Amino acid sequence: MNRIFQQWLWCVGVFWSLHATAQTVTPARPNILWIITDQQTAQAMSIAGNRELHTPAMDRLAARGVRFTRAYCAQPLCTPSRISMFSGRMPHQMRITTNASDKENRWPDTVMMAGRLMKAAGYRTGYVGKWHIPLLTADSARHGFQYMKNTRMRDWMDASTPADCAAFIRQDSRQPFFLVASFVNPHDICEWARGDDMKMDLLPPLPDSSHWPALPANFGIPAQEPPVVREQQHSNYRTYPTLQWQPEQWRAYRWAYNRLTEQVDQYVGMVLETLRKYKLEDNTIVIFTSDHGDGYAAHRWNQKQVLYEESASVPLIIAGPGIRGGTTSDQLVCNGTDIIPTLCDYAGAVPPAYLAGRSLQPLLSGRQQSLRDTLVIATTFADNEKSLDIDGRAVITARYKYIVYDKGPVREQLFDLRQDPGEMHSLSADKRFLQMQERFRRYLRQWCLATDDPFTPLKP
Repeated sequence: MNRIFQQWLWCVGVFWSLHATAQTVTPARPNILWIITDQQTAQAMSIAGNRELHTPAMDRLAARGVRFTRAYCAQPLCTPSRISMFSGRMPHQMRITTNASDKENRWPDTVMMAGRLMKAAGYRTGYVGKWHIPLLTADSARHGFQYMKNTRMRDWMDASTPADCAAFIRQDSRQPFFLVASFVNPHDICEWARGDDMKMDLLPPLPDSSHWPALPANFGIPAQEPPVVREQQHSNYRTYPTLQWQPEQWRAYRWAYNRLTEQVDQYVGMVLETLRKYKLEDNTIVIFTSDHGDGYAAHRWNQKQVLYEESASVPLIIAGPGIRGGTTSDQLVCNGTDIIPTLCDYAGAVPPAYLAGRSLQPLLSGRQQSLRDTLVIATTFADNEKSLDIDGRAVITARYKYIVYDKGPVREQLFDLRQDPGEMHSLSADKRFLQMQERFRRYLRQWCLATDDPFTPLKP
């Protein structure tokens, strides 16, 4: 064997050795599918123990991944929650705390939108379904989504989303993809409650009342509730047509809400089945969540905005390669601030310095057991795009939840979520908890200063 040939063989061997090493150290980045429903409380899944509905697609996804049982939205209202999820910042940091249309085009140029962030990381980007973000859908340079479909509200919108998602997923590309599948339901419960035509799907006829769910254990209004909470209900009787409802009407409401959740679960299942159909399931991270919850008749509340668990808590399931299947986590998570850092981890992207949240990837892989011990979420009561000038904050720990509003003779609530998960008995007036309440006040004051939050907490 001559010397030149030996050198050529050596070079080839080195090349393939380095190539194999690189493949071992830096595996191919996964596809990422982010599924969002609208107004789905964390309780509205059969995997969460709810026997009044059946959500097989969500349940199967939970069997493949981690279900977070203490996940919250940043603010329980559509636009603020969505702008938080797609920026990784709190709504007040984005200066958008009420609903807003895309025509307002208020997204700050200094903040990277999720699509733009993932496109810069080398991903093929797509968005299908409800938008409700104050950024023009035509402005792809700012939002970064190359493929956009079905973003305008119309009849049967949810039914169209799986097909549009499949068209994007099956495109032949050597790039990994980042796709958002955004559904509207069970938000149609708003139309059902006021007797309007449904937009997404028709419901079957209301059955005999013996088939309706029972009222929740926390159906009553808590004692010592801040008066501003009920003042919110009088802001718009089309939004809150339930003020004079009798218990049986609330039971029918829960029945309708469950059926709408089951319908959107079918469409979620179609999108997930597309991954299996095109043999992409094993290399795709799936994130499933909702923009906020729904009152679900707890505390005689429909809609969202209040800081009670049903409105503020959301489903959050993450599944895919390297994630422990069939497990739950009780870590405090905010889908508004924690998803963008998680996307950056999986995409190999450098996270923007301004991010307020933390990546969930170490929890998902089992490398980390704890994320945070305290979480703050917010609300601004609004009549759609009009602020009612009433703000609130909630400070949440593993056991306790402190809620404070900025107006009214009674402003605070303190709940022991372990002993009182339905939030019926506030401890705020109990002298035994005064020191704890003062600690919550101090924490919130420091948090507001650190995050440039204009909210003014009560002084310790």
